[in-house]
Order: sequence, then structure tokens, then C-alpha cells
Amino acid sequence: MKISVISPVKNEVQFIGYSVMAVLPYIHELIYNVARGTNDGTVEILDYIQKKYDTDGKIKWFFGDDFNVHDMPAYNKAFNDCIERSTGDAVWFLHPDMIVTNPEAIKTVKDGPLAWFTTLDSYAKDMETVITKGRAARWKNIHAKKMGIHYFGGYGSQNEDFYHKAITGDAHAHFGELFSAYPFRVGDSGLRVNHYCELKPYKRRREKMANCLKTLYPDSKGADMETMAANHPRVTLEMSSGMFGQFDFEKKDVKIPSVFEKYKDEFEKVVSK
Repeated sequence: MKISVISPVKNEVQFIGYSVMAVLPYIHELIYNVARGTNDGTVEILDYIQKKYDTDGKIKWFFGDDFNVHDMPAYNKAFNDCIERSTGDAVWFLHPDMIVTNPEAIKTVKDGPLAWFTTLDSYAKDMETVITKGRAARWKNIHAKKMGIHYFGGYGSQNEDFYHKAITGDAHAHFGELFSAYPFRVGDSGLRVNHYCELKPYKRRREKMANCLKTLYPDSKGADMETMAANHPRVTLEMSSGMFGQFDFEKKDVKIPSVFEKYKDEFEKVVSK
């Protein structure tokens, strides 16, 4: 089965090169909708990898609109433009800060289900600190490209996901990791992913959380959301069992994916030019 990685991208230079190189030999293609406001070196990294390593033309990035995440139609369009351009049998929302640790398993994902989940280990602070509570351990982020597939939902909302209009109609019910509740079969892809979601700088973490909270509480004042964001465990990176639920962080002896050591010096030179 041919799988197309898709993702809208804005200022993801920290991890996108490693995310690409981890899957490039195994994936059908990678479709990136790069927001025009991107200015941190992301474009330079993608261009560099294309020219040096992408001999089969798998990387297909393009400039999209510099959308506001709170403009839901524009946000959804960024995903759906990627879906429309993809040529695989399935699309996989692999965020640029996600590194696949067993990419050879991409070739073993079998047709049959309408969707597949990947198994996640999420990280904060550094590459050895795992978020043991507070983040999902499985994510339904691969969907067959059929039955009216489309992306829908506000940034950080409770129903942001892929949907199949021929099955779900205009309903957009999201059930998280309760895969049996979906009106279609969800299979195990066998793929494992390290999600370096909270290794970004403090300012970026706080901005992301503020945007999520503004989606969840649209009638609240902006200043209130900024204060809440500053106190969220995914921003403070401190254990918590308060209003945001249980968040635990644990230092572990984990294997860091080899793509980091292999390409670190090379990518840093590209960005520093």
C-alpha cells in the first residue's frame, strides 16, 4: 500500500529534516503545505534534502496561504489541499516534530481498514524525558484516501481529525483512542513514533497552548488564555494533577533515533548559512 505523508508546515526547522530522513526510503511521498510566513530555515532544509537525497522525487512541498489557526476554513483547507495533491492509497498526518522509529514497517501496512493508528512516545524538555501521563499513547492519523476523506476541526479542538463524508456525513464526532466507537474499522499500523512535542522553546510552547485554549474557550478573554497557557504543564513542563488533568514526566534510558546523529552537523550548516 502506498502511503502519502501530509502536513501543513510553519517554522518547523527544529525537527522536519530528521522527520523526512527517517521515512524517505520507505514512504510513497511527502506532501508539505508550507505557510508563506515560514522564515526559520524550514524551506532551506526541505530544498537541501530534495536536491541531495530525494532522487525519486518523493518530497512535494508547496507554498500555501499564511493562515491564522483560528480561521478554521483556512486551517482545514491547508490539510485538504495536501490530501488533494497526494497520490497514495492512504494519507498520514505525520507532524514535522514526529520521528518514526521503525520506518521499515511502513512497507508492511496492509490495506483493509479505513484507518490505522500509530503508537506514540511523547517527549518534553529533552530526548530522554517521556511524558508518561497527559498525552495519548495511540493516534489514529493514517486514513485510506477514499469515501470522501477530508480534514475538519479547529486548531486544538476536540474534534480535529480526518473524516469520511460517505460514512460520517456532516457529523464530526471524535472518539480519541476509543477506536471501536468509530463507524469504520481502525487497524494497528505497527508503526512507532517519537513525538518531540514539548522540546520546542518556551515561547513557542506557550503560543501553541494559548492558541489551543482560545479554540476551546472562544468566549474567554485573550489575557485569560495567555495566563492559563503560561500555567499549563505542557508549557511549564512540571508534573501536575490540577485543572489540566494529570501530567507526569519521567527521565528514561531511551534510544535516540540515529537520524539525529547522522544529519545534525549537516542540517545545522544549512540553516546557519
